[in-house]
Amino acid sequence: MAANYATVGYTTTLSGTSVTIIPGETRDTVTDAAIIATFASNWTATAPVAGAGNITGVLAGYLAAYPRCTVS
Repeated sequence: MAANYATVGYTTTLSGTSVTIIPGETRDTVTDAAIIATFASNWTATAPVAGAGNITGVLAGYLAAYPRCTVS
């Protein structure tokens, strides 16, 4: 199992459910293989850095607390 990070944000439908991905969000290659496969070129194994691309300092702080972009 390896972590993957979204390089861009996008929305897709998977098994009839809308899935929204934001830049920097983490998914793993085992549990979330179907999500990663929808747009495989939008994922990387390199962790995002604040200030690079679409990752603002505020978003980086949010991702540190909620890497999967879910609050449970």
